[in-house]
Formats: sequence, C-alpha cells, structure tokens
Amino acid sequence: MTYRFPLQKVLDLKEKEKQQAQQELGLSLKKQQDIEMEINRWLQKREAVQQNHQERKEFKVAELHEHQRYMEFLEQQILRLQRRLHLTSKEVEKKQTVLMEKSKDEKVWQQWKHNQFLEFRQQQLKQEQEMLDELATTRYFRQQKTQ
Repeated sequence: MTYRFPLQKVLDLKEKEKQQAQQELGLSLKKQQDIEMEINRWLQKREAVQQNHQERKEFKVAELHEHQRYMEFLEQQILRLQRRLHLTSKEVEKKQTVLMEKSKDEKVWQQWKHNQFLEFRQQQLKQEQEMLDELATTRYFRQQKTQ
C-alpha cells in the first residue's frame, strides 16, 4: 500500500507560488542591475565631459552655456535613474519578503506531508506487527493441537 498525501494539490500550488515568487524576484533583481549599469554609464559620460572640459584652455561663451546645459541634462538623467533605482530597490525588498513568506508556507506544508507519511508508516508497521503476532499465535495453537 503506497502513501498518498490527501492535500497534494494544495502542496503543489504552494510550490508553484514559491517558484513564481522566485521568478518575480529574479526579474526585479535583473531590473535593478540594469538600472545600476545605466547609472554607471551616465556617470562615466559625466566624468568624461568634465575631464574634456577641464583639459581645454579657451572657451567661447556659447560653448560654456552649451556645456552647462549638457551637464544639467546629465545630472537630470542620473537623478531620474537614481529615483528609479530607489523604487526598484523597494520592489526587490517586497519581492524578497513575499518569497520568504511563500518559502515558509511551502515548508510548513512539506513538513505536514512528511509527518503524515511518518504516521502512515507507523500505522502500517503496527498492522504488519499485528499480522505477524496473529500468525505466530495461530501457529502456536496449531502446534499445541498436534502434540
């Protein structure tokens, strides 16, 4: 007789929920990493523009204004991305919390299944022992009758 957990479908659902939470966390982490890389590219652009500007000796007024506007544009882009990174970091934290909850929930169900199986196995062993005892008793009485 094989063991069948009566709530296996619920356990399967809990496992799928955990897997989905893992995938969502992975996507959020990838999004966070992409934003960090984009911020670094903008920071490198800003650094290169500043370095190029410092190496030049003479400037026209129009060039100074253009440089200033471009630096402001770079700063705006960096700030915009930093705000997105902050929001994405909060999203990652939420996804991690959800994953932890799903993992705990699934673990509880897994443990319950394991405990149910142990009870089943214990009951099975008890029944086997009772059958063996019955056989031994029957054999003993048969031997007593034949003597």
